Amino acid sequence: MSTAPVATVPVIWSVLGYSFPAGSMCVGLFTCFMVRLFITLDATGPKRWLLDGIVTGLSMVITAVWIVEHQVDLFAALGTGGMTGAVGAGVITFFKRRGQSAIDALDAALPGKSAVPPDMTATLRGLDKLP
Repeated sequence: MSTAPVATVPVIWSVLGYSFPAGSMCVGLFTCFMVRLFITLDATGPKRWLLDGIVTGLSMVITAVWIVEHQVDLFAALGTGGMTGAVGAGVITFFKRRGQSAIDALDAALPGKSAVPPDMTATLRGLDKLP
């Protein structure tokens, strides 16, 4: 007696009216989290856990939305999670640069605040007193 092959049916979850394959979502989110964790732990210098946590959360949300919208299979979910997790490092760098330049511009524009750092002005005043 032989048995007939059994067809597997993927588990489909539904959240807020959106249906998606459970396996793909788990693979994508886990991959995204692991890539973000690797990047965070591998970075030199002091750890910025709050900033990295926010970027990790944003990367995971982007991964989840992509998987729901495109109904990707397991391998595509693996690539999506890895890609969005890795792009998170670029997001941090981009916003740090933009944020620092905006803070510097705002600092210079504040009334009553010198645009030149105090130690530099002290040096210039010292040079003015030389004969």
